[in-house]
Amino acid sequence: MFEFVKKFSLLINKLNNEVIVTQQRKKLYFVLGNESADLDSIISSIAYACLSQQLISPDELNSLSTSSFPIYFPIIQIPKSDFSLRPECSYVFSECEFTESDISQLLFLDDILPHLDKLSSNYDVNLILVDHNKLISPWSEKFNDKIDTILDHHQDERLYLNIKCRQIEFVGSATSLVVLHFKDVWKKKISRDDFRLAKLLLAPILVDTILLDVSKERTSNKDKEAVQFLLDILNIPKSDQDFYTSNYFNAIQSAKFNISHLSNIDLLRKDYKEWNLNNFNIGISSVNWSLEGWIQREDDNIDKLIDSFKYFKDEKKLDIFIIMLAYNHKNKGFQREFGFLSNKNKFIYEEFLQQLEVKLSLKPLFSNMDYIRFYHQESINYSRKQIYISIKDLLQQYPINKI
Repeated sequence: MFEFVKKFSLLINKLNNEVIVTQQRKKLYFVLGNESADLDSIISSIAYACLSQQLISPDELNSLSTSSFPIYFPIIQIPKSDFSLRPECSYVFSECEFTESDISQLLFLDDILPHLDKLSSNYDVNLILVDHNKLISPWSEKFNDKIDTILDHHQDERLYLNIKCRQIEFVGSATSLVVLHFKDVWKKKISRDDFRLAKLLLAPILVDTILLDVSKERTSNKDKEAVQFLLDILNIPKSDQDFYTSNYFNAIQSAKFNISHLSNIDLLRKDYKEWNLNNFNIGISSVNWSLEGWIQREDDNIDKLIDSFKYFKDEKKLDIFIIMLAYNHKNKGFQREFGFLSNKNKFIYEEFLQQLEVKLSLKPLFSNMDYIRFYHQESINYSRKQIYISIKDLLQQYPINKI
């Protein structure tokens, strides 16, 4: 089903073998998820590219020659080698009957970046952002004026206000916005080949909304509408839908939490995002494990774990590094924990941290050291998306003094 690498290779070969001389340059659309490359970002970018190419209107087909036909490429914003750190992605693709050959056709940063300058010089390159609404490097250096569309569910950064399509809503999953963006056209052209794509799209919505659980404050009516539309494509009878979605969700979660074989650094970079706020570099790693289990793996030596955290923070040149831990406890259910590291002797941050403790209901797990704090996070509805907003607001209210 996927032929992204094949099409991209043809473009590059053409660039290498001939000079492109056309009055109107061919349009290329790169569909970018965010840099954490989680299930939502990966699948929403792939789906947007597939559906854009598949559902082009008859009027557009008639008006465009083959040579000017636009091409859509989803770009997964990690190196290809990092895809193996995401067992839940591998499971979902396999469950949806996408083969290793299909997965080999996905495009990653290291596929694109060596050719980016040449492509942008010879083609009309445009960007579509899903699951984020602010460009990061290397895209932000050259493509701020080439953004065509944004579909996102994070805090609105109030950028690119005059683009063709800009939809930023607090839904549970960016994939829901992609589904509904194409729904009216897609339902008129559904084919048997769409079953795999529909099941693929279902995965991040179920995961991000925790099975459409409204009590978690992450589910909107648009998420529900998107899920129902996908279940209808899959022809799941109403009486079986709860059972079907539950089984699918539980299997994805089981794969997602199967990470104990990964190294400490791989765990920290597996689902990592970074921002610059008020001239402070702040990074947050999300890890699906308990602190207790992680320490046990390190021979009950917390210092070994802290050394890994410090190494990662220093490598990323972070002023503040947060580790968000999430796991299922056999008796207490879903739990969150929270680690906070800052540069020693670089901050006066006590008031800021106290406010964050109140906001997230952070309770110390054990005796904390200076500049390194570990907590149980009682406000479990606060995911990284909400914590980013809280940190941004608190930095404005309680500015940290950088020495």
